[in-house]
Amino acid sequence: MRGLIAAMLLLPAPLWAEGIACTFTTECFEADACTEANFAAEVAVENERISTEFGDLTIVAVKRTPANLTLFATGDGAEYLLSVTPQAARLTTHANEGPMVISYLGTCEGAF
Repeated sequence: MRGLIAAMLLLPAPLWAEGIACTFTTECFEADACTEANFAAEVAVENERISTEFGDLTIVAVKRTPANLTLFATGDGAEYLLSVTPQAARLTTHANEGPMVISYLGTCEGAF
């Protein structure tokens, strides 16, 4: 799996090693109205890890184009999709029980 992730990355490793800092200011729970949020995540592609205040997530796949970075991750009881462009970022949490989805809207610095 590590070889697959490394082969899919198009940027040099030193940029990834520095990490990607994401800040999410909007949270949307299922079909409810969105609310303000203050949620942060630190993405370390090289280490296959997304760190949050709720715990670490394991990156299982990475897709990169010149204008988009997409990460698929797994954690305790949920699966995650992080989509980043130079202008915005979206993180969706897909809970295994329910099912239930929570979406976060914000930005990430250091991805491009």
